[in-house]
Amino acid sequence: MRRSSLTLTLALGLVAAAVAATGAAAAQTQPAASAPVVDADGWLRPKTAGDALIWGRRDGVIFGLPSTGGLPGPRGLIRVGILGKDGKPELINFIAIEPIAKGAGTRQSRIAFSELEMSVLDARQRGKRLSTTQWAGELTTLPAKPAPVQRLSVRIDVEPFTANGTHVFVIASMSSDRPRELALSVRHEEDSAPIEELTLTATMGNYERLRHLWLRDRIVDSRDLYSGYTGDGFIDLDNYPRDEMLTWGDGDALVLATANEDDPSSVAVAAKAHWTYKSIKLTQYWRVPAWHIQPDLRVKVNGRRVYWASTDPIPGGLAFENFEVRQRYVPDQVFIFGLTPTPPRELTPAVPRLAPRTAERK
Repeated sequence: MRRSSLTLTLALGLVAAAVAATGAAAAQTQPAASAPVVDADGWLRPKTAGDALIWGRRDGVIFGLPSTGGLPGPRGLIRVGILGKDGKPELINFIAIEPIAKGAGTRQSRIAFSELEMSVLDARQRGKRLSTTQWAGELTTLPAKPAPVQRLSVRIDVEPFTANGTHVFVIASMSSDRPRELALSVRHEEDSAPIEELTLTATMGNYERLRHLWLRDRIVDSRDLYSGYTGDGFIDLDNYPRDEMLTWGDGDALVLATANEDDPSSVAVAAKAHWTYKSIKLTQYWRVPAWHIQPDLRVKVNGRRVYWASTDPIPGGLAFENFEVRQRYVPDQVFIFGLTPTPPRELTPAVPRLAPRTAERK
């Protein structure tokens, strides 16, 4: 689930046992989230202070924080998923919070990882504490035509990072007119060290086995990109700058990732049954609104040949694991993570300059 560098590889070696349950594996060691109560307007949110911390839409995305009865997984990660046909939450991906402090040295030497760093608030716990005092969220109604739009917002407080002195929080929000998207606004606290970038990364692409990265006029296939790689770690190459990203709507930057398989849930992972994908095929994407785009906006992915903390090959070949966009930090900038069953070519409005169907290899 993390980056490929010598420093990071050593760090991961120390914590592999603690986070080997990351992703779908964690569902085997924690009770599955029960079917939540959805209100008449289609919103899912805690009704009392002791309820599981899960929010979202019946007709779209759900998101959550570590909590009793909530979506499973390691500390330090925002959970993202959907409601299944049985009404129960289905975990699809995690989003980690990774601030990069300003200063000398490499990017890697100035970064902090929300799920890897030890907590100071909770003794002997790996992963920063993610919490909120807004357990019900803030639901507002905005005037719009043809009908008013409801917006649910939740402030997510992040325990201060000791690795680089940064202190940040995230405002997660959803709108009833765009139920398939989770908007994440990033901000810093007054006591934070200066921040160069505040990256949010979707960390679990190998669960759905994302192999197609949709850029302008082409699809990058992980099996081709990482052809010849035989290692058991992470493999990453260059970034894809803004001019290689798609443009959508009113000038928003867009990058999409999909599985190559028509039905990812039909592929059983024999060696690691907890990695068997159980949900529907989804298009996962990052969208950056036009007014939040910085000149250095870029896409970054890495891949794996085997499942995390194992030597068990991923069925079908290498897949993308971390999937993110990066850019210079500006307070209140927004990154939007989307989950939709709609294939890229059927999105509304249509996405210009998608690759031809012949580029979409099975």
